[in-house]
Amino acid sequence: MTDTLYKIYTVLALAVACALSVGTLFAALRERRRRGHDAILRAKYLHALMLALSGDEGRMPYFPLFGHYGTRLLLCETIAGLVSITYGLNTALLRHAIDRYGLDRWMLRHVRRCRGYRRARTLALLACLPSDETMAAAVVPYLRSRNRYVRFYALTVQLAADPAHALRYIESYPSPLAASEVAELMALLRRGILPVAYGPLLESRSLNLRRVGLAIVRQFGIEEAEGRLLQFVADSSEPELGREALYALCSLRCSLLRREVAVFITGMDLRERRALLRCMALEGYALNTMQRLFEDDERPYYETLVQSYKRSLA
Repeated sequence: MTDTLYKIYTVLALAVACALSVGTLFAALRERRRRGHDAILRAKYLHALMLALSGDEGRMPYFPLFGHYGTRLLLCETIAGLVSITYGLNTALLRHAIDRYGLDRWMLRHVRRCRGYRRARTLALLACLPSDETMAAAVVPYLRSRNRYVRFYALTVQLAADPAHALRYIESYPSPLAASEVAELMALLRRGILPVAYGPLLESRSLNLRRVGLAIVRQFGIEEAEGRLLQFVADSSEPELGREALYALCSLRCSLLRREVAVFITGMDLRERRALLRCMALEGYALNTMQRLFEDDERPYYETLVQSYKRSLA
């Protein structure tokens, strides 16, 4: 009796395993087919948008199969991709298409249904859609989210929707901006959304605005800001800001043989000093500059860095 039950259980286990394998195979095939179908539709939507943008701006493009499951998200992704890789694009027709098909309202409902990383990803997509001031107000609740990514991408939606008040939004942002977040704000600047006037940003009382100002100085190589950068380095109350200002000085290839720089470097730990040495080697600072700022036992590390960069150039 026991042998019979064992054989029955074995047969049932094999049958279940086979069924699961077949089910997994069919699921993979369906997913592959769906991705191929989405790629074709995305190409058609992009082609329709490009034709409309290059022709009569009053003519609404035709989007095949729009209204079927998943096509709204595909169209949103296509518009967002087009906006993110272009500069100075006339978004009037895109704004008209978004209003006509209710894409922004649909995206807001989608944001409310999502949680965690998916909500942050949806907000990042929403930030790339041309919108207006009403969208900036609609995402205010997400600025209080416990998820850092959700908070930040809600800020990007505000900046894209209402660039006239970009400085106010950054100043009131409740969290200090991380380096990666500042880099994403620079992408908005390259799209023409953020202001480029670095002076008011560096003089602001807001830490976030000063960090954005430093990023603009590095991005555009503004040598006139050297004096203000040295003031940041000399200010011991904000060492993180001083470190960013020091990297900005390196990117501008300014002279580092300053008392403020030497004092700041003595307060760095080994990891921070090694990171600064890598930046100096990348920017081409001579060995004698390094020797006057660092200890003698750090010279071999810097020489190794310089030789590695020379080999990569050769």
